[in-house]
Amino acid sequence: MTTFATVGVVGGGTMGSGIAYEVMRKTAARVIVREVDAPALARAQALITGYVERPVAKGQVTRAVADGWLSRLSYTTAITDLASADIVVEAVFEDIALKRDVFHQLSAACRADAVLASNTSGLSITTIAAAATQPERVIGLHFFNPVPAMKLVEIIRAYQTNDATIAAARDFCAALGKETVLAKDYPGFITTRIGMIMLAEAVRCLEEGVGTVQDIDTGIKLGYNFPMGPLELADLVGIDVLLHILEANAHLLGERFLPSPLLRQMVAAGHLGRKTGQGFYTY
Repeated sequence: MTTFATVGVVGGGTMGSGIAYEVMRKTAARVIVREVDAPALARAQALITGYVERPVAKGQVTRAVADGWLSRLSYTTAITDLASADIVVEAVFEDIALKRDVFHQLSAACRADAVLASNTSGLSITTIAAAATQPERVIGLHFFNPVPAMKLVEIIRAYQTNDATIAAARDFCAALGKETVLAKDYPGFITTRIGMIMLAEAVRCLEEGVGTVQDIDTGIKLGYNFPMGPLELADLVGIDVLLHILEANAHLLGERFLPSPLLRQMVAAGHLGRKTGQGFYTY
């Protein structure tokens, strides 16, 4: 079984901070979070500190345990500081050009045997891997939000990914206590392809007056035994992120993924869900 002494996380937003926190509390690894500048690092530190303080406030862990987690965490703006990492998980915004640039830099900065993983919900891992010097060590690790609460990680095998990288990725996820499924690198993979259709149809139902926000969410939650409704989930994911994913999948898979005009209006208005305080619900 592959062990990981040092784990790098590129991007300290909602997903990156959650991944860093999971590594801190589930393993003994050193964690290095890399962001583009000092303000972004400060935001990442605030998010991770929030994760750490919650179980302390609830009496679930001691102050000493939490401080032990934080003692293994460091922040940087230099991608070269990830040179010692055994695995690096990229968690930047869902933009293929941005991710390719990150992997081009990682392939130069990291060890030749390091696993390079992208936390994407639907972008082509094969295209991302092509930007790396050794594309066979690139893989997709699709974590779900919120990372600490969600049991699944979807592993995506690029055209170039070798068996050793798949095995190492499974070991990494197992160390975090996650279950895994293996998906082919095809638009939307398994979970996003199926899930986005549900969210897109829920928005269309709202737009066409088939039901209210509450009725749509309650119907799906109780009718299918889901923990949250599709519109509530859209707010959690981010309306802008949902729009971006649907547009990308519509381009590759056809009109059944076309986003509703309502989604475009919400993004234009800045109503992006929980992160702005207003989406299908008010927070």
